[in-house]
Amino acid sequence: MSDTLINSVRSVFTDNLLSKFSVLLNQTQGNIQKAVQAAIPIVLTEVLHQAGSPEGPTKIGNLAKQAAGSDFFGHLHELEVSSGSLATGSILLKKGSDFAGGLLRDRKDMVVKEIARYSGASDASASFIAGVVSFASLDSIGRQMTAGSMDAKGLALWLDTQRESIMHAIPSGLEVKAPLGIRRYPREKAVRTRRNMVLSVALGVLVLFVAVFLIFFWPNKHSDVAIAANPADTTVTASTPVRTHQDTVHSEAFRVTLPNGKVLDVYQGGTEDQLVTFLDDPNSKLHKKNGNWFNFTKIAFASNSSSLLLESEVQLKNIVAILAAFPKAKIKIGGYSDNTGDATVNLRLSQERADNIYAKLIDLNTKPSQLKGAKGYGPKYPVGDNGTAVGRNMNRRMSIDVVAK
Repeated sequence: MSDTLINSVRSVFTDNLLSKFSVLLNQTQGNIQKAVQAAIPIVLTEVLHQAGSPEGPTKIGNLAKQAAGSDFFGHLHELEVSSGSLATGSILLKKGSDFAGGLLRDRKDMVVKEIARYSGASDASASFIAGVVSFASLDSIGRQMTAGSMDAKGLALWLDTQRESIMHAIPSGLEVKAPLGIRRYPREKAVRTRRNMVLSVALGVLVLFVAVFLIFFWPNKHSDVAIAANPADTTVTASTPVRTHQDTVHSEAFRVTLPNGKVLDVYQGGTEDQLVTFLDDPNSKLHKKNGNWFNFTKIAFASNSSSLLLESEVQLKNIVAILAAFPKAKIKIGGYSDNTGDATVNLRLSQERADNIYAKLIDLNTKPSQLKGAKGYGPKYPVGDNGTAVGRNMNRRMSIDVVAK
């Protein structure tokens, strides 16, 4: 995965941490997860918005340096877990509130209300999440500034490279512009202007082409009609349709009904679709030597980390449901990498990622008897050409091996 700001912030909020927040705030983990999913793109959009103003990069940089020097992770670890035990005097709560206020200013209350609306969490819980996400975001920016020796100008340039990934992370149904009091997303106006320029140039070329056509070919119009009037002289050429390849994993959603009656919303050609088809087919055979591998299609980790990102949980929950519907099925988790970098590091990271998927499946109540271990293979067993970007991406995968059905 690319090393982006949004993935850096997402990696902080592990499943264990979300569970901890759930207990501390007396909220469901689902609501806390949605609150984080809402808060991260809102906060980072505000960062981008401010970075586009003359004094914005300096202000963001100063806040980020303060956050990076405020021991964010230390305060996270000091939180004690007991129901409703988040005291108003908590250092993390206070610092988060201060950083959210410094970043969001008078829009903080509007942002908190939108996070609460989207997630279903209470206003107090949404306020805490907004503060923690603001603290985490500024801390990540501050660390990046230190690592890259960035000044305000360098920070502005770097943040602009993060714009697309942040915009794509805004979930459907979340209002971002209104709570932040902005009319357009960062650089949205410039994008529209360029698009209009392209359309204007294209229209001008089209008009010029028509004019040239009329000038040079219009005098011959009547003779052309006379020739075409004779069917024997008329040739009709049928256009050949061009079929484009579609990524069905991402484009075609449908529902699959499991043997126990549970219905899953999945993607055609995705992991769940392939797995159910294989397990449900009495004629499908197990290959003991080479295994029966199915690649995860919706699993994501933080960059250079074994921390599962929030969006991975949907597919993992579906896998748990499939295993429950096929009680005889047993699976093994495999992790792989490309061959770039240190092979020992790649092997270790692939093992840690496989272990985390295994642990998450246990946390989601998979029967331990249906899980036959996790193995990291590193760059071994490539399925693509490591000499190309596409091939390396294919080789960086997590997979399921069906060992019994």
